[in-house]
Amino acid sequence: MKFRQNAHGSLTTRGNRSLTLNPMSSPVTASIPFRHLRVLAVSLAVALAGCATPVLKPALDMPERFTAATVSAYEPEVAWWEGFKDPVLADLIRRAAHQNRDFKIAAERLRAARAGETISRSWMFPSVGVGGGAFDHKTNYDSILKNFVPEAANTRAAQIGVGVTWEVDLFGRLRAGAAAAAADTVAVENGARGVRLLVLSDVATNYFALKGALRQLKTVRAISAAQDETLRLVTARQRVGLATPFDVERAQTEASRARAAIPPLETLAAVSRHRIAVLIGDQAFNAASITPSAVEPTVPQAHPGQPAALLQRRPDLLAANAQLDAANARRQQAMAEWFPKLILGAVFGRESIDLNGIALGPARFTNVAALLAMPILNAGRTQAINDIAESAQREAVLRYEDAIARAVEDVENTLVALAEEGQRAQALNSAAASADAALGHAQSLYDRGQIDLLPLLDAQRVQLAVRVGANDANTQLLLDSVQLYKALGGGWQAFEPVSDPTASANPNLPTS
Repeated sequence: MKFRQNAHGSLTTRGNRSLTLNPMSSPVTASIPFRHLRVLAVSLAVALAGCATPVLKPALDMPERFTAATVSAYEPEVAWWEGFKDPVLADLIRRAAHQNRDFKIAAERLRAARAGETISRSWMFPSVGVGGGAFDHKTNYDSILKNFVPEAANTRAAQIGVGVTWEVDLFGRLRAGAAAAAADTVAVENGARGVRLLVLSDVATNYFALKGALRQLKTVRAISAAQDETLRLVTARQRVGLATPFDVERAQTEASRARAAIPPLETLAAVSRHRIAVLIGDQAFNAASITPSAVEPTVPQAHPGQPAALLQRRPDLLAANAQLDAANARRQQAMAEWFPKLILGAVFGRESIDLNGIALGPARFTNVAALLAMPILNAGRTQAINDIAESAQREAVLRYEDAIARAVEDVENTLVALAEEGQRAQALNSAAASADAALGHAQSLYDRGQIDLLPLLDAQRVQLAVRVGANDANTQLLLDSVQLYKALGGGWQAFEPVSDPTASANPNLPTS
């Protein structure tokens, strides 16, 4: 068989078959007849029909109910902030859901992820491009050739064409890549939902911290005013000899101690206002306009529902599940690296040539080619790609299982804290009522001269400690209730945008 070298450096036989070998590349590539190509593709597909990439799923048992809660047939409220019966809180929640900058940043990340998904999906379809070119080539002959060629050779040419390239996805590599990108988009989308949930719970937490600080300020200021009045009376009695300097010093100590409790509470109130202002998309210098309502919020009854519902409600678990789907898809994509890639290409166009001013006329040209490439030796690169994908797959399933375990732990801990804090708040509120009554009785006895100053100051000190403790317990009860709803993963659904037809659904993994 005779061979000749074509313009591209390939060896071409007279039978119009070409063979291209690149010694610098590990894949073996060959342009072969389509009938042979079809036979090879079908044979490989049949050989691999029984091979399926392992898809990992979490092997973690979910309990039937939370141990720290009674069995409840009710699922937690979506708009849980409405259960506190506080209109100012509800308004702040709505403002934060639409104006918070952290969530807007997360929305931009989601937009970028959806664009990346479009890029990954585009590789499964043919790519079409338009190109054109022109050249003007002139050759001046030396003195010897001029005797035979009197004129210089001047060649002009121009061409324009349409090129089509398509990688036929024989073994699902491109489909797996698109599925992985779609799963990544779902993970980012649920990450954005997690940001929204965090923002909503932060607004409620800081709002109740603000209300608690203001309630505490009111209590401490009232007690401080009462102790200042006691100091004034003791000082007056000391002037007429009815009290000792020691009594005045003790009264001064208690009055100063009460006043010292005011600045930290004012700081807490200011910081909480500033945080709320930023959370709702405003700035700290406008925080003074945030005024809590005079309505005392009520703690809603906890309905944690079933633990299995966390898998469909908590954004972090939804994101971890999507990340596992992406890892499963990338494992399949890596497995496809072992098998051949089929790339089809075609160019269609027209060209015109002008030789020494003589137009040779336009001509149409067509070039159709097929390339089949398969790795043979690449120093372990393909195996390393599969090892990386397998490790990432195992890590993803472990992360998902750990996220599930931590989610159940969060709910269990919060349920225990909420129940215990409720008992503590009830006991301290009862003690505060008794301390108020005891102080009133001691003040009456002191005014009538039936007791000295020491019992009165003791009654004031006990009332301050118990009342402050009761206020803290009531505030902590509200904060624990917010923490429970955060652990249950609810709230983001209330502000979910209208279904977007371009949004990603959960990807279905392709099978081999």
